[in-house]
Amino acid sequence: MVDVLLLPLPADELEAVRRDGVDAWGRTVEPSVDDEGGSQLRCCLARSLPGERILLVGHAPLGSARPWQEVGPVFVHAQACPVVADGTVPAWLDDDARVLRAYDAGGAMRYEHNRLVAAGEGVEAALAEVLAHPEVAEVHVRNLLAQCFVARAVRTPPSGERV
Repeated sequence: MVDVLLLPLPADELEAVRRDGVDAWGRTVEPSVDDEGGSQLRCCLARSLPGERILLVGHAPLGSARPWQEVGPVFVHAQACPVVADGTVPAWLDDDARVLRAYDAGGAMRYEHNRLVAAGEGVEAALAEVLAHPEVAEVHVRNLLAQCFVARAVRTPPSGERV
């Protein structure tokens, strides 16, 4: 079985957004207070707490100009995250249905490996199955209804290697 590493948004991208007040696409971002909590935070892969300050920013998971490139809204902490994502798949990902989109090393979508994971079916196990295909370099986890990007999954690299 393949070991899965779940990655939040890149820290350097978020540092620039927080510092400059604009996202990678030049749109101004403004903090808001999440009164109810529960927003999916792509900076640390946690859910927001009631009263936390968050930002809604545009993010392109593939990062470069390709036919599959999309820019979509994601929530992040307005300030540096109080918790750092550790690469594990958080339990809350199993609360709702997810779409797994598979991509090869060149950034092309591998449609034959895309899959829907029903709520409670086990996102981590499904990610491991998709990543077991050698032509799949990364998998994007998305919400089913809104299709919003949640996180990027890759195989856990050998000890000492950077992702």
